[in-house]
Order: sequence, then C-alpha cells, then structure tokens
Amino acid sequence: MPDPTYPQLTDILEHRGYQIRLSLVGTEWMAFVARPKQRPTLMLAPDREAVIGMAHEWIEVQVPSAGEST
Repeated sequence: MPDPTYPQLTDILEHRGYQIRLSLVGTEWMAFVARPKQRPTLMLAPDREAVIGMAHEWIEVQVPSAGEST
C-alpha cells in the first residue's frame, strides 16, 4: 500500500528519442531514462530540476553528434 505521506507523482518527458519517467519517491526524485524497448537507466536527485538535468546530460552522451561519422 502506498504511503499517503508521500503521494506518488509521475511525469513523462521526451528528449532526443528517449523517454524520461520522473517519480517522487519519499523526498527525492527518481528518473528512469530509456529508449523504447530498452532497459532503463536509473537516476536519483534531491529535486526535480536536478534529475532532469542529469537525464539530459546522460542522453547527450548516448546520442552521437550530427557531425560525427560512425
């Protein structure tokens, strides 16, 4: 049973083809970051803006730049 002291808040954002699912867990924010059908990466931060920033930075490292050849 969920703890009524900390209501479950969930937001879903998209960034460069990745889905960022945000949840407030206790007093911290958790982000699950993944592309469709991929195993997510978990991030934890004390506030929503910090975890979104961490997710965006992680995604930028994962996505090759437009000028880069493979």
